[in-house]
Amino acid sequence: MKNRFKIFTLLILTSFICSTNLNSKSKRGNPSIAIVVDSEVLEKCKNSIDSYAASIEADGLKAIVVEERWGVPDSIRGELKRLYSSKNLEGAVFIGEIPIPMIRNGQHLTTAFKMNQNRAWEQSSVPSDRFYDDFHLQFDYLKQDSIQPLYHYYNLSPQGPQKVESAIYSARIRPPHYPGKDRFQMIDSFLRKAVAEKSRARTISKLLYFGGNGYNSNSLISRADERIALTEMFSTLSKGRGSLIYIDHTFDDFVKDRLIGQLTQPDLDLAILHHHGSDDAQLLNGSPYTNMASNWIAMAQKFFRGKIRRSKDTTESKNYYIKNYNVPSSWVERSFDPEVVKQDSLYDASLDISIEDLREFKPTAPFVVLDACFTGSFHLEDYLAGHYPFNNGTTVVVRANSVNTLQDVWTIQLMGLLDLGVSVGNWAREQFTLESHLIGDPTYRYASSQKEYEGLNWAITHRSSDTKYWKKLSNSSNPEVKALAIRKLYGASALTEEQLLTIQSSDPSPSVRMMAFNLINSNYNSVVAASLEAGLSDNYELLQRFAAKLAQTNQSPQLLPLLAKLQVDPGTSKRVLFQVNGALGLYPKEAALAAYDNAVEGKEGEWWNKKRKERDRLVRSLEGAESDFNQLLDSTFPANRKRQNLSSLRNLNTVSYLPTLFQFMRESNDTQLKLVLAEAFGWFTNSWRLPEIVEFCRQEANRQEDPQVKRELLRSVNRLTN
Repeated sequence: MKNRFKIFTLLILTSFICSTNLNSKSKRGNPSIAIVVDSEVLEKCKNSIDSYAASIEADGLKAIVVEERWGVPDSIRGELKRLYSSKNLEGAVFIGEIPIPMIRNGQHLTTAFKMNQNRAWEQSSVPSDRFYDDFHLQFDYLKQDSIQPLYHYYNLSPQGPQKVESAIYSARIRPPHYPGKDRFQMIDSFLRKAVAEKSRARTISKLLYFGGNGYNSNSLISRADERIALTEMFSTLSKGRGSLIYIDHTFDDFVKDRLIGQLTQPDLDLAILHHHGSDDAQLLNGSPYTNMASNWIAMAQKFFRGKIRRSKDTTESKNYYIKNYNVPSSWVERSFDPEVVKQDSLYDASLDISIEDLREFKPTAPFVVLDACFTGSFHLEDYLAGHYPFNNGTTVVVRANSVNTLQDVWTIQLMGLLDLGVSVGNWAREQFTLESHLIGDPTYRYASSQKEYEGLNWAITHRSSDTKYWKKLSNSSNPEVKALAIRKLYGASALTEEQLLTIQSSDPSPSVRMMAFNLINSNYNSVVAASLEAGLSDNYELLQRFAAKLAQTNQSPQLLPLLAKLQVDPGTSKRVLFQVNGALGLYPKEAALAAYDNAVEGKEGEWWNKKRKERDRLVRSLEGAESDFNQLLDSTFPANRKRQNLSSLRNLNTVSYLPTLFQFMRESNDTQLKLVLAEAFGWFTNSWRLPEIVEFCRQEANRQEDPQVKRELLRSVNRLTN
């Protein structure tokens, strides 16, 4: 087969060090993009692939088409590393049935995924293209799936880095299932659409952001502050022009039609959708708000019907609810009536956007962010995010997650760079987690709204270590550029944590303060506690929320008085309070109670009387934690309960009982429980007692005889010191 872009290379299986001289165009040439295509697609979609490659080259990048003939992720990765070293590779696009790395023992590189790996491998592994775009991570091959041959399982090696730092960006062009259409038709159509959208040179002037039910505790302050931040990020909005549209799930009992109507408006440029999700649905509404008694009764009836239908013994279940909840039998007697079942199903379908709703969907925003769990499960035959680009609308790229994701993430980090001509791939690259993925064309970029920053897209990747350039931009009046500049300078060791703390404490821009905070707290250092203390008092809700979240895992005594104050303060926002509530229960009992008492001392009024009564709840929480940890040393306490308590350390990072944990590791004869604890220690990356934990793990790795425990302790040391 002839193709002027196709390359044939010898497979290089050994690792090598990639060149880091990103600023030397003379040595490495113009930036390039690898278009990795499976053989069938390359044969049947040749013309559209040629057109897509030409559109990339028209944007100043070299397009290199790589035929995927190996069927093994290691081979593809080896070729991408070679191209990165020799052809100045900037990104990669995977078109068609490209092998899917399924990562195990890497849950700490996700934001939220913490599934027991004893479950089925296809469920307890993370589908992730970080295998392809982060050349520093090391993996150990395990096996190919016997049922899904595209799946290849890897362990994240304990020997290599334990954080994501992608060298290139990547994206998948893998169509979902559409009845009556084959994948070649869909890929061909998408590539032609991507080429057409690039030629439009579209600017950003109309944005949509959406808040789904239950997301960030339905915090209105969170949504209000996001509006302020987005307005600052985009020049058209900051100058009082353009449109910033917010839709909340509370606007309608069934908000789906409103949201789809807005997503299909012809002038929409960018959509950011915050909600819960699954691989086949965007979860929008909960139970409707109502002041009608008849509506409440109808919802209660539906609730009990659903419970009965899902039970193993429907008769027993029906009698249980009638007896224990005084439910009239008339409420549930038609639970299995086909017409009632149909009406209940239609009601449920009206709450959310399903794949069926997207079959004829024509979204107009070129870029859509699905800030939700599982919608980007590209490894499945059908997945929701794929229906945004693979239709007759004008969406060409989507950011989505292959597994679940944390709500408390900085979704809009540096998003204003898109307004300055930065490609979606270059924007996303430094924010990748193990589960986050781009679906569609990562090279898509909007036209820059400010001519002086038209070279920023190239500079992000290819002037990354040019400190003189970034120092100049650190004085920019554009807060997004300034935030990017301080990130680059810190990455090049041209800014200290102390300097970042000054920026965090004084800069007027929430985006800049947030960036400084983020960088300080990316690694253990001497100013983390001071940064968290300043963050807990910041007026930007997202920064304050992040500080409260990290204060939970840091647990420095320096933060305790402020955490207690925030817990009882009537002005603390809902989501910040959610994080603070968890933090106080992790401190030593006497210190936590003393801080709480001091926070309510001398205050008068019903609010403060209520808070004094709530002290008992804190006492129970603290005493429960004390009991759980003491029982670790009790030989009569059930092993499964001990496992639960040890596993919880991955989230809670409790250091109040470190001596107990150390003693358990030294004295326990249960290898499986010691493995759980050894792995849990690796999650204490933000703890104020990190040096103690590192030293203990090093010593124990030398002392422990079991090779698995030794390996896990060393993995934790690697995580805590990288």
